[in-house]
Amino acid sequence: MASLISVGQVLDLSLEHCRKHFKELLAITLWMVVASIPTVVGTLLAPSGGDQTLTGGDWLSFAFSCVGTILTIVVSIWAYATLVLAVAEQAGGKKINLKHTYQQGWKIFLPYFLLSLLVAGIVIGIALIAAPGFILLILSSSATSAPILGVLGTPVFIIGTGIALFLLVKYSVQIAFAPYVLILEKKNPIEAIKGSLALVRGRWWATLLRFLLPKLIYSLVIFVVNYLVFAVIEVVLSLLIETSTVLVLAVYTLSLFLSVFLSAIVIPLLIATDYYLYDSLRKTR
Repeated sequence: MASLISVGQVLDLSLEHCRKHFKELLAITLWMVVASIPTVVGTLLAPSGGDQTLTGGDWLSFAFSCVGTILTIVVSIWAYATLVLAVAEQAGGKKINLKHTYQQGWKIFLPYFLLSLLVAGIVIGIALIAAPGFILLILSSSATSAPILGVLGTPVFIIGTGIALFLLVKYSVQIAFAPYVLILEKKNPIEAIKGSLALVRGRWWATLLRFLLPKLIYSLVIFVVNYLVFAVIEVVLSLLIETSTVLVLAVYTLSLFLSVFLSAIVIPLLIATDYYLYDSLRKTR
C-alpha cells in the first residue's frame, strides 16, 4: 500500500492552492459575508441599557437576526459544497467557471444538507451515552432523592462521558471525509458515510495526525491574528466612545463584518487541507 501524504505536504499543497486560487475561492466565501448583513443589522438594532420593555425596534432587531441566521446557515452549506467542487477542479488543473460552479453547488445543496443532519444525528446519539449519568446526578441533587442516586450517578456519568468522548473523537475522523465522497463521488448520504469509513479503515492514527495537526497550526495563527486585530479595535472603541457615537457604531459594525470576513478566508484553507488528505486516502486505498 502506498504511503499517505505527509503533514508537511498537506500544509504546502493547501497553502499554495489557496494562494494561487485566492480570488476564485474568496468569490464563493464572500457570499457568507453578504448573508451575514441582516444579522449585523439586527445586532445594531438590538436595545441597549436595562429597559426590558419590548418595542417595535426590538421586534425589528429580532426579525433581522432570524433572517440573518437562516440566510447564514443556508449560504454556509451552499458555500461549503461549492468550495469542495471548486477545490477539486482546481487541484485537477481545471479553470473553474464560477457561475457554473455556483449552480452545481445549489444542485448538491439538499444531499449535503441531509448528510449534515445525519452526521449531527450521529454526534447527538453518541453524546447521549453520557445522558443516564447526567440525569442521575440531576436527580440526586433533589432534596427528596435517595442517596443511592448520587452514589450511582458519579461513576455512571464519568464512564458514560469517557465513552462518549472516545467515540466522538474516533468517528469525527472516520466520517470527516463523507462530504467529499458525497460531492465528488456522487454518493447518497449513507453511502458517503460508508465511503469515508472505508477510506480511514486501518489508517486511523495516520489520518488523525494529518487531519488534526494542520488545523492546530491554523488555529494558532488565527488566534494571534484575531487577538491583535480585535485588541486594536477595542483600543479604538475606547478612544472614540466619549467623542462620537456614529464613529463607535461604524467601528463596531466593521468588527462584526471583519469576524465574518476572517472566517471567509480561513474556510477555503480548511477545505483544501481536507481535500488533499481525502485525495491521498482515495489514491492509497
